[in-house]
Parts: sequence; structure tokens; C-alpha cells
Amino acid sequence: MASAVPVPSRDDARNGAGFPVASELESLLPGGRLRPGSAVSVGQDLPLLLALAAPAAAEAGAWAVVGLPQLGVLAADSMGLNVGTGLWVDRPGKRWPDVVATLAEAVPVLLLGPLGPAPDRQARRLAAVLRRTGAVLLTTGAWAGAELRMAVTASHWEGVGAGHGLLRARRVQVVATGRGAAGGAPRTARLWLPGPDGRACPFENIPDAVDTPADAPDAAPSGAARHGGLHVVG
Repeated sequence: MASAVPVPSRDDARNGAGFPVASELESLLPGGRLRPGSAVSVGQDLPLLLALAAPAAAEAGAWAVVGLPQLGVLAADSMGLNVGTGLWVDRPGKRWPDVVATLAEAVPVLLLGPLGPAPDRQARRLAAVLRRTGAVLLTTGAWAGAELRMAVTASHWEGVGAGHGLLRARRVQVVATGRGAAGGAPRTARLWLPGPDGRACPFENIPDAVDTPADAPDAAPSGAARHGGLHVVG
């Protein structure tokens, strides 16, 4: 299957090209961009996954999400993903690595849910497809082939007072470690994820509209039911 849209090559990556990320996360990546053909793990944090994916998907022109049925259209849209160019595969089955490898032939940015480790043969095939096509794989949970691993090590939701109010924004600390070009000492970034507008924003930009309670529960924003106009398979 031919690639649907052009993606940066490995030579482009060596020359500083690659997929962009939110400016607040640039300090965590080598060169401040996602290297084509690479895999990045973000732990279990869905807002971090979406913040990492949105700018890359906007430049690439297409994206797909596999094994994340809890991801709703409103949550994806609020984080900056163009839902009109997204492809959902909620339940890819036991041979999900083959599904992801097939998608990587046509879709430059892939989001992967916590589907567990891939068998060695399928993992090697998927890694080879990523290198050849230049697609990037952004995963939740552990991923043996990830060259960069990110994790939210501290988070604090704001906007809920003494038993009332709305979750408005979350302050987080993200730590990144890696190997190869992404190796070296752990790197740390602090930001709003999400900010009051639903997207990542600098930690220094404390929004006036956000109440600051003494304690706020850690929680993840819920998704929303999908609507027409999307391509849904599986």
C-alpha cells in the first residue's frame, strides 16, 4: 500500500526535520521534534499522548488511533487533533501489531492503546515498517522498542473547590528518558496539560479563570461519543 501523504525520510530526520510537537514539550525530545520512524511511550497519560500527537498529525495530514475505545471525539478535538483526518480502530484483535503495521504504510502518525507486548516477530516487522515509511508510533504503556519514554510524575487538577466546581486545568511535571539520540540524563518539563482551553500551555501562564483549591483530585477528562463524518473500522 502506498503512503497516503508524504512523510519526512530518515535522512530528513538527521538533517533536523521531523514531526513537530507542542512547544512546551520540545525540550524533552532530541532536536525538539519527533524523529520519523521512531516509537515514543507516554505511560498511561491520555492528555500527554494527545498533546504529543496533535501538532505532528496536523503537519502529517492524517493519523490513526488503535486500541483506545475510550478516546472520544470531543477529547481529541479539544487537544487539537483534526477528527476529520483521524481513523479509529477500537478493537484490532489479537493480531493488532499487523493492523498497526498495515496502517503505518498509509498513516504517518499512529496512536496505540495499552494492548500489551507484541510477539517478537511482529514487533520486528512493525519496527521495520516504521523505519521504512517514516511513520511515528506514540504508545500508552510500556513499549520495548521505544527510543523515548515520557511519564507524568506529578499532576494537580484545579477548578474544584470544597465539593463543587469544574475541573478546569491540570498542572503536570513530565519526565523523559531514552536511548540513542534520546539518551542522556532525564529531562523535565512543567506545563498546563490541559490548560483551560483544553490544550497544553506554558506553566508560567497561570490562567486567571482557574480557581486554585487546596486539594483537587487527579483525574483524566472523559471522552465523548463519536459522531458522523469519521472513518471507523474494527
